[in-house]
Amino acid sequence: MMYGEVGRLADEAYRLSLRQAENAALLAVAAQYAWLQLCLDGYRAAGAAVGAELEQQARTRRLIQRGVSPRIAAQELHIV
Repeated sequence: MMYGEVGRLADEAYRLSLRQAENAALLAVAAQYAWLQLCLDGYRAAGAAVGAELEQQARTRRLIQRGVSPRIAAQELHIV
């Protein structure tokens, strides 16, 4: 009777260690996804800021080409 109980407990300990390993692997993957999301959010924000700056420069250039003084064109005024 005692040998059967020891075998059952050994099997249960083995299954528990497998579940712990699976949970650790899932936690590592989740942490990597979270880290990647943080990096991508930063890159997206930087890209949007650069895009807005380029758009502003293009708008200023177009206004200057239309005859608006560079000082006034750089004030981000929208002429309609």
